[in-house]
Amino acid sequence: MSDMPYWLQDTLAALPALAWMFIGVGLPWALVALPRHDWRDRPVVALLALAFGPALVTAWLFALGSWQTPLLRLEWILSGTAVIAAAGWVWGWRKKMLTSASSAAASGRGESLYRLTPDEKLLIALIAAALVVRWLAAAYWPFTAYDALWVYGYEGRLYTLLGYIPNTIGYYPQFLPLQYTYLQLVTGGGINDHTARAVIPFLHLGSVLAAYTLGSRLFSRRAGLYTAAIWALYPHVAEWSRFGDLEIPTTFLFTAAAAFFLMAWLGKLSVVSSQFSVKNSELGTRNYALIAGLLLGAGMWTKPTMGAFIWGVALLAAVEAARWIYGRVAGTPYDVSRRARVVLWTALACVPLGAVWYVRNIWLGHDPITMPTGFWLTLAARSGAEFGWPLLAVLLLAGCVVLKRHLERRVMALGLGLALLLAGILPSIIEPRRMAGLEWLALGAGALLLAWALLPVLRRRWPDEAAAVGWALLLALPYFVTWFYSYSYHYRLSFPMVPLLILPSAVILAGWTRGLWQKQTRRGGSETLPYKPALRVVYLALIVLLAVPGVINALYDPNAGWDWLWSDEMPDDFSRYASGNQALLAVVDGLQTFEREHGRPPVVVAPGIVRLPFFFPTADIRTDAPTRLNELDGVDYFIYGTPETRGAYQAIPPQRNQVVSALALADYDGVDTIMRKAWWKDDGNFNYTVYELHLERRFVESENGIRPQEGEVVFGGFARYLGHNIGGDSFWPGRKLILNLFWEVIAPPAADYMVYIHLRDANGHVWQSWDGPVTRSGDGNYYSTLVWEAGEFIIDRRDLTLTNADTPTGDKNYHIVIGLYNLETSERVPMTINGESAGDGYTIPERLSIVPPP
Repeated sequence: MSDMPYWLQDTLAALPALAWMFIGVGLPWALVALPRHDWRDRPVVALLALAFGPALVTAWLFALGSWQTPLLRLEWILSGTAVIAAAGWVWGWRKKMLTSASSAAASGRGESLYRLTPDEKLLIALIAAALVVRWLAAAYWPFTAYDALWVYGYEGRLYTLLGYIPNTIGYYPQFLPLQYTYLQLVTGGGINDHTARAVIPFLHLGSVLAAYTLGSRLFSRRAGLYTAAIWALYPHVAEWSRFGDLEIPTTFLFTAAAAFFLMAWLGKLSVVSSQFSVKNSELGTRNYALIAGLLLGAGMWTKPTMGAFIWGVALLAAVEAARWIYGRVAGTPYDVSRRARVVLWTALACVPLGAVWYVRNIWLGHDPITMPTGFWLTLAARSGAEFGWPLLAVLLLAGCVVLKRHLERRVMALGLGLALLLAGILPSIIEPRRMAGLEWLALGAGALLLAWALLPVLRRRWPDEAAAVGWALLLALPYFVTWFYSYSYHYRLSFPMVPLLILPSAVILAGWTRGLWQKQTRRGGSETLPYKPALRVVYLALIVLLAVPGVINALYDPNAGWDWLWSDEMPDDFSRYASGNQALLAVVDGLQTFEREHGRPPVVVAPGIVRLPFFFPTADIRTDAPTRLNELDGVDYFIYGTPETRGAYQAIPPQRNQVVSALALADYDGVDTIMRKAWWKDDGNFNYTVYELHLERRFVESENGIRPQEGEVVFGGFARYLGHNIGGDSFWPGRKLILNLFWEVIAPPAADYMVYIHLRDANGHVWQSWDGPVTRSGDGNYYSTLVWEAGEFIIDRRDLTLTNADTPTGDKNYHIVIGLYNLETSERVPMTINGESAGDGYTIPERLSIVPPP
């Protein structure tokens, strides 16, 4: 074991805990939920074990963690899950004893006896290879993805350390974070990314089994394999398989819930014996509906976007209601009672686990659901590329009916429909943009023509299959519309509906290509394969060619390349965190140095930088966006990040934001400054600047200024001029002098005031002016007078460069006059000296010389 990489040891150490969750807890309840005749359907049993185990374990952890006392501990977790498991095993054993052997065997699974065809074997091998590669990738990498760092991985760490779920936690539900917590607590009780992430490949496997179940139970085992293979070998899925984000688990539960709901809705049991043939059964309808509801509840326990499934069920119910109304009007009664019961059972079963997190959030004063801000909606692509899966299905169906000569009429309509469909979709794919009005018109017209051309063929040759596919797509439609309009800025957000969109293509491919392997009888009675072996070899080679990206894509990292697994460039987790997060890890490194030197973690305010607490789960890392400096009292560091902090403050103008305005003061680096730039890092994607705070100096007067000899100088009744210092007494064109002005705030100013600084000769002629805001920094920020606070002392640093080459030379013939004016009106602020009116400008006593350049 000593030669085994640490990440692999930590991953394998989680296997007993995973076995207990999936087999000890999940398996018995899968058997309890399924009809007895489905116990022999091992993929379905495995699917539900992978779903019910985590659902039950995390529900128990949520019950423990909600008490705000450290109950998330090994003994409580194991004792509670042992009771849950024992109840399931007892119930399952009782169910077995009460069910006759003949009833158990009457599942109609005759299809499972036929031998796998070569392409089916190849697909299974490719899926297995892809899953092994993804398991290695998930095991090797710690959490590096943005969302996993700031929500799921972070919360798993936090609960592990605290032993409970703080009431301050809101946002997404806990299906995934509590699994990370469970594995870390049961395996060793310490923070370990690789142990926590050991569950990721199993949830990914669950999504593959769900896709298989969807295809196999609605159509055939072959259709199920094709559905699972297309999903599993989809390159984008491979890319996101290791990150520990919510999309894969949500796909797992969305697809599984859809499979069981449609099985109940359509009255499907589990029988397909030949191409495009279906047998229906009423057996198990209630069980399947209840299972669909439980899976829906687990999905809602994972991510709120699972709610689109509810809208899908509502849409199916509305269509069914419309059919019932039509039957009543037409005088042909239509029975909707069975499907109404399916909807009712599904709804009731989803409520306990599906609603608990949202009720808890309302109880604690959080928003029940946190949705992306309007900014993200503006990024939705809404292009033709989003129609990729439906377009593939249409092209396959058109090719199948044409090549098999099933389309006897309306061939021109089919061709024109395809042309219009492509005319609507392709332009915004070739030139990425949102679809325009004429493209939508072409898409709609093409869809109508295709429906007119193809529906008669579907009704005549494959009515049951077409109906099943139609219901499945209708169930996915609300998710598709929501994603297309609001969230199509990233393809991964489409994952939950993708297996349903894949289903038509998988069914067509499975049926179309099955003839390659079927034996047919010649006239003489002998059996032969209808196609030449070369064609079968070409087809198998094509499968491999198309599958390779999906198999290997998990090995690629945008920052580490292809060789990270066998190279030694990233020997530890810190270097792996830094892959793609260099700027963030530079911040983490500096904060860890502070912790080592001071014996405590720093107090940090990092507005919008929500990934930072992942590395300091119990430290005081505040990611809200304060706007007043007194909110930073006691804070060691303020971190400004781009784009996060800029986004957090985007609704507040900097001139109204005391915190952001005050960052300009950091450009003055001296013993008096209230903040200084400690370090910064830009990695091309993110930029972070860390400010060391000394806010106690705000109300301490600097001793560096030369005070006015005349006495008390006050501008506008709100600012007392305390003096200045200047870094020289002679100018020449191009020379820079540093001038520091010292102010005391008497009262909050009513406007945004600028400072004018004039270089005048003895006659009062202005030869150079340096107007500008107080303490303007290099990026244009400044400490606006709108945010000045009574009692604070401000150091205004100015770089004065003589740019007027026509300024006459003269020895001690020049002086500087300063004053304030309103930025909006340009009106100058009156000045008093010792309470008496004294104009609107103060003359600094030093005399300056203009000399020739050296």
